[in-house]
Amino acid sequence: MHISKIHIENFKGYKSLDLNMNSGINIIVGDNETKKTTVLEAVNLVLSGYINGIYLTKEKINQFLFNTDIVNEYLTKVKDGEKIDPPIIRIEVFLSDDAPDNLKGSNNYLLSKTAKGFYFQIAMDEECRSNYTELLNNPSLLESLPLELYDIELTQFSGNSQVRLTLPIKTVMVDTSSNFQDTSELMIAKKIKSDLASSDKLLAAQAHRKLKDEFSKHQVHDKLSDSIKDKDITVSVDPSAKNSWDAHLSIYFKKIPFSYIGKGRQSIIKTIFAVSGPKAQGSTVVLIEEPENHLSHTNLNVLINEIENECTGKQILVTSHSSFVANKLGLDHIILLGNEEPVAFNDLKEDVKDFFKKLPGYDTLRIVLCNKAILVEGDADELVVQRAYMDTHDGVLPINNGIEVISVNNTYKRYIEIAKHLNKKIALVIDVDSNIDSRNTLREELAKETQDIKVFFEENTPYTGSMEDYNNNTLEPLLLAYNSLEILNKIFGTDKKTPDDLLSYMRANKTECALAIFTTKEKIVYPKYITEAINFVS
Repeated sequence: MHISKIHIENFKGYKSLDLNMNSGINIIVGDNETKKTTVLEAVNLVLSGYINGIYLTKEKINQFLFNTDIVNEYLTKVKDGEKIDPPIIRIEVFLSDDAPDNLKGSNNYLLSKTAKGFYFQIAMDEECRSNYTELLNNPSLLESLPLELYDIELTQFSGNSQVRLTLPIKTVMVDTSSNFQDTSELMIAKKIKSDLASSDKLLAAQAHRKLKDEFSKHQVHDKLSDSIKDKDITVSVDPSAKNSWDAHLSIYFKKIPFSYIGKGRQSIIKTIFAVSGPKAQGSTVVLIEEPENHLSHTNLNVLINEIENECTGKQILVTSHSSFVANKLGLDHIILLGNEEPVAFNDLKEDVKDFFKKLPGYDTLRIVLCNKAILVEGDADELVVQRAYMDTHDGVLPINNGIEVISVNNTYKRYIEIAKHLNKKIALVIDVDSNIDSRNTLREELAKETQDIKVFFEENTPYTGSMEDYNNNTLEPLLLAYNSLEILNKIFGTDKKTPDDLLSYMRANKTECALAIFTTKEKIVYPKYITEAINFVS
């Protein structure tokens, strides 16, 4: 059983959101302020009742849980004399077909009689209707939401009230940014209760009591007591229940206390405890907030492997800005937020997702998260395209206008498969190499599928040098064809006498020459295919 869909109304940053979920891994990505965390908070609130570490009761409802725009619209209308109900928060959880039949009903936003699930709602208590009517008669009193009139309910789609304890689906929330030290003792206690037999717990309690007795016999104990003038007052170990043996345990890593180890190692330990602890063992949904926090590339790989191993058979919702996380867990599991509607990649080709999973170092999320993109084949192309863009946009880098220039090497066809899912302009800037027919075929195939992705290359060969063993429809000879020998010598700090000599130098120093072009104050003329690509995405 798993969550198949969630529907959110008026919760924090969302007026409305419908999100279909995969049964296994879901990687929620998006730019900053696209409310990725809000999705996890919504699911956790419904399934556990907790938000920001606090169990939400009617007394703890606050206005910041509501969408700000909705609240402002409501208050404006009330002040204008409209007799309307205060806004509600509603979060609906749709479950897969194998969920219990008693959850089936039409009390959902789709009005589907066959849907199974439940909803969480923060709304005005109908028993307070008369109180609210009095407030409406004096709208000057409504400077904010009448939270004292609100109540919380958890209800099945069938219309029956739902007790959270009997929900058929459970969750655990993993947030490595929270203060773990404050809760580590509690986690250890839970681990003890689940793993130790009663006889072992008894032995541990006896050993702890023995340690306390030994302290009362130690000379330090006597010195502490002697330092107090009132001889009726002595110093000893607190025997109360709050200081029982399990409360004195703490976590050490390689004999170093938890609070003294690095943030990266803390993140790993916190996540492993959360996904493998007693609570996680009974959970069917695991929520993970940005697991890449504080982690190096190597440690992130370790953590992702732990998550996959410990969460087998569970539904995972993870938010991330990391291409490595997305690649390792599978690009077909991505759900992109920030567009008018969430964008899923679950029909991505097998060879594409397998490639990036095996070679996860590629910045795949750069193309997913940008507004527009120019894909180039190498570092030299990237530098030249960046400079060409700046020269036509008052010195502004393309990234400052939301345009990524991404070096994809020979993987451009796989990046194109990702780009097909995105409603954004993508320009592919490539060399012709030896076969112009293959470039034309690619251009024609893409034109049939979308107008958002176009291929740009130099169709003619303007360089007329004598180097027969070198393809003249690539970046270096094209730059030489569009610019004079004098200008390029000046840019590179060289003194080559012939175009072929300079081209040999450029071939042997591709990146250095591109960097010189990027930083020069000289005016450059760029190949036609580069300027056309820039115009396309601008």
